Amino acid sequence: MKQIKVRVMGCTMGALFIALLMVPGLLFAGARQDAQKGQAKTVKLEYYSLKPEVVGIMDKIIARFNQENPGIEVTQTSVADPGTVILTRISTNAMPDLLQSYPAEDKYKVMFDDGLITELTNEPFMKNVQQAMLDMAAYKGKHYALPMTLSSYGIYYRTDIFERHGIKEPVTYDELISACKALNAAGIDAFALPNKDVGNTAQRLERLIGVLNNNSNDEFKRIKSGALKVEDSITIRRFAQMCVEIAQYSTRDSLGLDYESAVADLVNGKAAMMISGTWMLSTMQQSDPNIKIKLIPFPSPLGAKPMVPVNIDTSFSLAADCKHQAEGLKFIEFLSRTDIAQLYYEVDGNVNMIKGVVFDKQPHKMMKDLMDQGNMFLTQVNFWPTGLREELRPASQQIFMDSNVNSFVAAFGEAIQKKYP
Repeated sequence: MKQIKVRVMGCTMGALFIALLMVPGLLFAGARQDAQKGQAKTVKLEYYSLKPEVVGIMDKIIARFNQENPGIEVTQTSVADPGTVILTRISTNAMPDLLQSYPAEDKYKVMFDDGLITELTNEPFMKNVQQAMLDMAAYKGKHYALPMTLSSYGIYYRTDIFERHGIKEPVTYDELISACKALNAAGIDAFALPNKDVGNTAQRLERLIGVLNNNSNDEFKRIKSGALKVEDSITIRRFAQMCVEIAQYSTRDSLGLDYESAVADLVNGKAAMMISGTWMLSTMQQSDPNIKIKLIPFPSPLGAKPMVPVNIDTSFSLAADCKHQAEGLKFIEFLSRTDIAQLYYEVDGNVNMIKGVVFDKQPHKMMKDLMDQGNMFLTQVNFWPTGLREELRPASQQIFMDSNVNSFVAAFGEAIQKKYP
């Protein structure tokens, strides 16, 4: 029997049949390749947070970035004790792509020197930052972070309680002690002192010792060299005396008081003042949106003019080993935008140094004015050698246990001798 062949568009019917059988497979393979191409186009980046109080707003900012940049997906990592964890991750070659950083602090300067962080000096978006902030964040004339906010540190006081009892806002240290006495006479704790948390007592030491001497690092170097005996240091001794003085008018069981309870004491009026930084405002307002509060400088016991301790509170860096440098830079550029910085400021509350951000936190206006006038200094801990702050932590709490000024001075001297080169 003769085989019949029918040609369709130059093909035999048999060949066409085979081709048709292959079409679904070809289509599936093509779809799979398209899907793989689509997945390859999505760049995933990890952002590592150091500040738990802003995780929520960063989630919103990241979601907005992802929406505006469909080819990039940023996710946020937030852990307990992030400062320690990031060092562990670095030592195990597990550096996140993007991270918050503190460019004035020693351990981050080591990262810069070690080439772990991408230099941002010549990136166009750095021009969105006010020059004063750039100057403060520079390291060896270069920039390795986009600096955004400055925190300031001082005394939050309840203006309504002061007014109710006819107590004027303290400007000098003597006026502060007089206010403490008047508050105690009215049955109110002068300060809520969360001394249970050694991190809080250490923070007070780091921030306030500069109020007495905002160039204390040079004094500590003199102690190390033997040019000055630690027992003759007016800065160290007067700081210890100040701790003892304010403690006697404050929370009776301060060593049993944690940070959250101290904030509650201030909000509910058990205490009239608390030593803290600008980051605390949002926490208080969450408990009482109408709280009457104001942040003022801590007056120096040595009679110096009011000065504001500041710290670079929020900065953003890009890891040098991030495989997607262009996309990482795009995220940092996004953070430098005025509208995004404004969103961050509304929650964070610190002075935002991105150009165009509108400042409207009235409780912080006095501090902002002093900063604008140049009456501020970078917290001295940024100049201390690595490990000194940790070495001083026990002494910062012990002074509230035993009120022993001489022991505090001696412990401070031992720490200086141990940690200064």
